[in-house]
Amino acid sequence: MVARSVTILLAAVLLPPATASTSAIWPASDASPAVFYVSPYGNGTDGLSWATAWRDTSRIDWSVITQGSHIELDGGTSTCSVSPYDFRRTSPNPGVTCGQRYHPFSVQSSDITIERSAAAGHDGTVVIDGGRDIPLPNCGQASYSAPGGAKVGIDLNGHSGVVINGMARSGIIVRGAQNGLRMRGGGHNTLRNVEIFDNGYAIRHSWGYSTDGNGVLMGGVSNSYGRLLVHDNGQDEFHSDPAGYDESWSWVGNSWFGAMREHPDYPGEPFNDLQASGHDPGCAHADGIQIFAPSTTMRGLKIGHDVFGPGLNQGLYPSDGGTGATFNDVTIKDSLFLDVASHNIMTDNRVHGWNFSYDTIFATQGGVEIPGNGSNAMTHVIKYGGYVYTAGGSWTTSGNIWYRGDPLPGGAAHLNPEFTSLPAGTLPSLASLRMANLSSSATVSGSTLHSWSDLLARIDSLNG
Repeated sequence: MVARSVTILLAAVLLPPATASTSAIWPASDASPAVFYVSPYGNGTDGLSWATAWRDTSRIDWSVITQGSHIELDGGTSTCSVSPYDFRRTSPNPGVTCGQRYHPFSVQSSDITIERSAAAGHDGTVVIDGGRDIPLPNCGQASYSAPGGAKVGIDLNGHSGVVINGMARSGIIVRGAQNGLRMRGGGHNTLRNVEIFDNGYAIRHSWGYSTDGNGVLMGGVSNSYGRLLVHDNGQDEFHSDPAGYDESWSWVGNSWFGAMREHPDYPGEPFNDLQASGHDPGCAHADGIQIFAPSTTMRGLKIGHDVFGPGLNQGLYPSDGGTGATFNDVTIKDSLFLDVASHNIMTDNRVHGWNFSYDTIFATQGGVEIPGNGSNAMTHVIKYGGYVYTAGGSWTTSGNIWYRGDPLPGGAAHLNPEFTSLPAGTLPSLASLRMANLSSSATVSGSTLHSWSDLLARIDSLNG
């Protein structure tokens, strides 16, 4: 018997684009899915209509949510126009001056869809608010006081086949929790069109405050993460779950990992990490994607059409020497690295099966570190500045160019890519890096994402 699919609607499911390496395969449906509604304007009885909608995500009656259900979230009539959220502005403020605010929640069923509604009058911004409405402190800040916030904004609780979709760029926002989302090991899940920022918690020291907590705690095989804006969280934007779950065959695409919020005392540094300027008293090392658990060898991570930086310590860091977590067979395609402080791309452990193609790495500060124990490949990559360490193994290369810093492995050409615009200085401001245009007049190599804003436009086009 074919299983019916259940959806919790914020709106219709969008699978990864045709160019994506992986996508979840959902059961065919022999009937319309059961649809349930969440809205503060319902009477809270059965969730079967807007009139009888459950009044909050914390009040969903999971006993009636079966496989294949859709849960539709009411975003109200107010759309938060700033996407991604910019800490230099005080308005609009998601969940406060715009959007529809909801409490954190834990998913209690597999094979369901949770979407922001696309219905007129209900298609504003859905905000899952963890309860801390004061932004996290700057690294070294002398005094700070704020509510602790919920432990997790959205907890998938180990379930599989769950789709969470904001339906448009930043259609769902998760903020103010200690960790934004936690997967807990379920597989074939999809996160799409979610903005995840300012999740984390403060830690007091004799020298001031630091922050911890992450945007997404990864965990589970064949998960799909797409069209996400993950920035300015307490530590890492994506971080492996400390419980340790296999993350093989997962796909991360059309997403941004970085920072909007610059430290007020150290231009060019994010609010929570001062390592690049040498002023770090012991604060967080804010990475884009860091995988340190489980302490096993995994394979099949796919990165495509992503932007890493600015405002990160490590960009892509999927193999940790301290724990033994190692990722082989990693694909990094058509992605842009915007001046990550320490390592744009890094693996502590020797790896094989890594395949770079049409990527652009702008590195006035950091570098690339990929020791090998087998064959890796790099084609049509541009690297501007930064060091390179690729000892061991072998490299298949073609069409690569490098300018300044260390040469790329293999037969790379030493050539100025003549980018359209570059930020000035050895520690450029975060704003200037976001405004840079790294389109090249000298080569057809490099990413089709020439700027941070190109990614935002791409997300909108894919949702079009």
